[in-house]
Amino acid sequence: MGQHLDRYPNSPMLTSRDVRKSLDFYTKILGFSLDECWPDEAHPMWASLSKDRQCLMVGCPPQEEMCAAKELAEDRRAWWSDLKKAFESHPAGVGVALYFTVPDVDALHASIIEKGGSPATTPENQFYGLREFGVVDPDGYHLVFYTPIAMSTCQSCGMPLTDAKPGQMYCSYCTDDNGNLKPYEEILEGTIQGYFMGMQNMERPQAEVAAKEHLSKMPAWSARKD
Repeated sequence: MGQHLDRYPNSPMLTSRDVRKSLDFYTKILGFSLDECWPDEAHPMWASLSKDRQCLMVGCPPQEEMCAAKELAEDRRAWWSDLKKAFESHPAGVGVALYFTVPDVDALHASIIEKGGSPATTPENQFYGLREFGVVDPDGYHLVFYTPIAMSTCQSCGMPLTDAKPGQMYCSYCTDDNGNLKPYEEILEGTIQGYFMGMQNMERPQAEVAAKEHLSKMPAWSARKD
């Protein structure tokens, strides 16, 4: 496991009720590679898998002997005991989704179906610059596979994005020097003055109303209540 962590410093681990079944799903359906397995592939209790330089570990639930091992510190025994109880009484992974980037999300989706898998959703472009689809594994964990895409318009103001990079959501007018989205108030004022007053020749009161209505339709601001 030490060599595994050297290669993948960020390694999520999923607790599985049937590690062998999970390994078959991840390798035979989703196309992950099995990198390490303990104690062996015939009776796996822990394994690490990888796909496109990303890692995922799968392990069995804490065993009774782990929770009671005298050689472990008391807090460590309590840690395993709490995890064992929680896993036995709760659905796996509620509220958690793991994202994995892939070169071609549509090709992976088709491959999963061809291999007998049933993706939970179809590939779809999202306003945050990703094309993605979801999968649920045998234990109920939610996985999202995605490919960054180039957006055609700014998701903040609606301006056309020319030469946008995959994953880029906003135009240069809506971002600061670090590429972060500017505050709504700045975007609103720029839209009022630059577009509705400057280009549409509106008076200030009408421009303010038009700008607020326009931005309310933009994905970046559609959740605002004012």
